[in-house]
Amino acid sequence: MVASPRLPPKASDIFELISRSACETEQLGERLGACVSAGDVVGLTGELGTGKTTLIRGLAKGLGIDPNLVRSPTFMLMREYPGRVPLIHVDGYRLNQPGSAVWEDLAWIFTPTKITVIEWAERLHGCLPEDYLELELAHRTTNQRTIRAIGHGPRSHNLVETVQRGLSPPR
Repeated sequence: MVASPRLPPKASDIFELISRSACETEQLGERLGACVSAGDVVGLTGELGTGKTTLIRGLAKGLGIDPNLVRSPTFMLMREYPGRVPLIHVDGYRLNQPGSAVWEDLAWIFTPTKITVIEWAERLHGCLPEDYLELELAHRTTNQRTIRAIGHGPRSHNLVETVQRGLSPPR
């Protein structure tokens, strides 16, 4: 299940939008949470404070999980939230280098019966499955974020299309 070298995503596998507030970022997560299925993997990248945990709170809400339960698992590496489909929340921030997560039980993290969302996904490079949705979050202004959804594989490409259909393009 470990990814082999990937071809760069096609333009149709990428969608970019502007979030104008934390509330909009959470709403994007909620929309995504309503679309993801067991076995899906979402990798989040971006600097500190770009809204990764906020987006995950929305994703949890979209899955019917209380968003107030969501806490960044920085010191624990991962948390699991029960729901109609359980959510595995991984935080790679404390991993010292890309690929240093190979000691983890990847079969448990990337299980077909749960949804996995990873903050600092770039630190798990080489461990991610071949098909995953990447969300790049970047500071635009104090309150605004640019969010790029990049599909790596057929399932995540469908998620990008679903998000794109449900949201308006950047202005």
